[in-house]
Amino acid sequence: MKVSVVGQKNAVLLIAQHICRLKEVTELALVDEVHSIPDFILAELKMVASILRSDVRLIASRNPSVLAGSEVVVYCPFDFNQPKKPSPAGYFRSFESTNKDRIGGVYQHAPEAKIVVATHPSTEIVQSIHQNSNANLGQVIGISGYLINTDLKVEISEAVGVSVEDVVSLIIGNDDEYHMLPQYCCAGGIPIDQLLSQNQIAKLGSNVRSQPKKLVYTDFVHTISVLTAQVVKTILLNKKRIMAVATMIEANGIEVCLNLPAKIGRNGAEKLTSLHLTNKQLEQFMALVKKAATQPS
Repeated sequence: MKVSVVGQKNAVLLIAQHICRLKEVTELALVDEVHSIPDFILAELKMVASILRSDVRLIASRNPSVLAGSEVVVYCPFDFNQPKKPSPAGYFRSFESTNKDRIGGVYQHAPEAKIVVATHPSTEIVQSIHQNSNANLGQVIGISGYLINTDLKVEISEAVGVSVEDVVSLIIGNDDEYHMLPQYCCAGGIPIDQLLSQNQIAKLGSNVRSQPKKLVYTDFVHTISVLTAQVVKTILLNKKRIMAVATMIEANGIEVCLNLPAKIGRNGAEKLTSLHLTNKQLEQFMALVKKAATQPS
């Protein structure tokens, strides 16, 4: 199965290190339209793959035509080594000014590919890509919600004192505002309200809400790379895993992008059946939809 990684060299190479370890990937195309990827870097990636018994075929080019035939395209809008860290709004303006041509190349040469946006924040970027390319709902996936939900999962495991493998957590939100759904959080199948006090749960929820103010994209490059590889593997193997990701949904007759739990597989992000939300959570969800609907395309 073919996967491609598109973006600026440093981001492309870091994510490629994780993608080439996936045995499901038989061909990996790296596209940087600005800088050429050196041959010695490709040689090192081949060695990494061989150590893990992966026979992946590596291609590097500045020409987006090598994207043809990709089942998944990982899109890296920003350089990991930016000396100055812009605000989330600054990231989106940077995307708008420099990346739309790259996305056009993706849809010209790989129109059926699922696109994984490997960045935080990503909801506005996912929505912009969708609206400017006529992509199907669920075809474009951002990993920002996955990043926030992973952090919550770690916090729950530490609060309860159990392995993170036994924890399930769930959030909804955009990249400015997240909300924990405690009724869907558990450890070993036991709801957290039976394991933690209400004050502890409230603190977890407060930490989730404050995360957008703490997170800066370039501080979490390795985490983003690992999470991106997991999403790619889930798509390729059609695993139908439930993940909190940035995805397009239809709500009140309009299409918006939010971080929500979705079923991830070969079809991209498939909408789950409606969640049972409290009145307060429903109000929060509708406020998120209203805000997303006003985002520029």
